[in-house]
Amino acid sequence: MYSEMAKKHADACRFCWMCRYLCPVGLATGKEVNTPRARGLLVSLDIRGQEFDESCAEAMYECCLCGACTHDCVTGYEPPIFIREARTKAVVNELVPAGVQTVIDSVLNNGNIFSRASSDIKEQLDRLVPDRKETAEVLFYIGGTALVKAPHIAEAVIRLFKCAGIDYTILADEPQSGTELGDLIGYVQEVVDSAKQLAEQINATKADKIVVLDPSCARVFKQEYPRWGCDLKGEVLTATAFIAQLIREKRLLPDKLSIANATFHDPCKLARDLDEVLPAREIIAAMGIEIKEMFLNKKMSKCCGTELLSQYSPVTGRLIAQRRWDDAVRCGAEVMITACPGCYDVLKSNAPEGKTVEDLFVLLAEACKA
Repeated sequence: MYSEMAKKHADACRFCWMCRYLCPVGLATGKEVNTPRARGLLVSLDIRGQEFDESCAEAMYECCLCGACTHDCVTGYEPPIFIREARTKAVVNELVPAGVQTVIDSVLNNGNIFSRASSDIKEQLDRLVPDRKETAEVLFYIGGTALVKAPHIAEAVIRLFKCAGIDYTILADEPQSGTELGDLIGYVQEVVDSAKQLAEQINATKADKIVVLDPSCARVFKQEYPRWGCDLKGEVLTATAFIAQLIREKRLLPDKLSIANATFHDPCKLARDLDEVLPAREIIAAMGIEIKEMFLNKKMSKCCGTELLSQYSPVTGRLIAQRRWDDAVRCGAEVMITACPGCYDVLKSNAPEGKTVEDLFVLLAEACKA
């Protein structure tokens, strides 16, 4: 069941404690089983004949797959490799926790993790771009989280496109990118097949650029699609990188906003996986906002919890978000600026009294009077 690479990485991680101080789940729960080392030990024992039961499966799903452990590992080991494969085993052996199974079923049946009917998603897309074109220079891929939880963020990006004179379109029926399903069941053939279907739809728009709002989807497009043989013809760009370039080209001219005591939360996928930390800060600076950096920032960013984890483990998700808010409070921030729909919703849902969350693109649309 496990690949040789997964076995190698699990064996390397099972007796190493060096990344435990960075694991957002372990820090939030205080449980040893929620550390990368413990998951490596469980997989290592499974390989050697120890029973892999429901409790082992639960431990594998109580992980954000944020990559903090991987980024901190000086020897280059990657716990997400064996964690994803352990999740695949849990699915095959019908050991998946009930809450997780509900989310898996939602993705398979509805194309999103929120049990929202696909027809509702289609209506949201039609509302966002009622005059949708079949082809354009830029394809805007929004992602299920923004469509369900934060459509106003997608609206803000579209207003910025119009303000800058961008020739854009969206998909009529936006299929899921594979990021959530891949995290839930591993990178199995079913995930690859759905990704190839999406790639065909994207290529049909003849877009030169594919601008992706959700950093998790951007990561999958950039890193996993080439490995899966999904040939995207257009250049994949994060929304932050694309919008920052428009500001540099003077196609967007933001006014200064009066926002004090703000900090910026780096999305894990954007900062660590895509190595992108400057564009968002360029956008913030262009609006005249000075930020207070949290202790764990940029590529060291602490995950605030994910929409995915929060769907099936809400208590753990809430604890992780609260720990990130603690970081913000310690640096004197009252406003948390985000550049990810999932981070926005998670942090907003768990904001302490008197603290607020602002989305980067919504602020910029206001500053540009878009």
